[in-house]
Amino acid sequence: MAGSIFDKQAILKPSAMATVAERRYADAQALVSTKDNARANGAAYLAGFVIEILLKAQLVREYPEIAKKRPHQVEAGEREIWALIWRQHDLEAMLHKLPQLEAALKKRGEVDGTAYLESLRKICARWTIQARYSPDTILMNEAARILEMVRSLKELLK
Repeated sequence: MAGSIFDKQAILKPSAMATVAERRYADAQALVSTKDNARANGAAYLAGFVIEILLKAQLVREYPEIAKKRPHQVEAGEREIWALIWRQHDLEAMLHKLPQLEAALKKRGEVDGTAYLESLRKICARWTIQARYSPDTILMNEAARILEMVRSLKELLK
């Protein structure tokens, strides 16, 4: 029998997370394509969520043994990483734990002449899970700009 999207995932796999990130990116694109400003917040939120998923996939790749642990198995020195993978939504903190990713993005940016790392840092600094509760709104052109930044980063973060 097929599982439900609401079933708790036992083990996060970076490849599956990349698939989910692509689906959320497509969802954001669908909202942007409506050109309806009432859908802009949803598009921008999903764009940031794509980055969150991909950063968590990087953490799972970098710290696979911590990611597999249940809460009661996590040791004191592992709690921060475990929480970033399973509980938190702090993109800046995630990126801070991935210096090799920062170095790779910087190097790739120097080769391509594109500020990948700066774009990622900008998204990480601005996006927050709290956006889903905000009564404030943005315009669709801003959401489209954010989504374009995510498009240029997502393949590099897989």
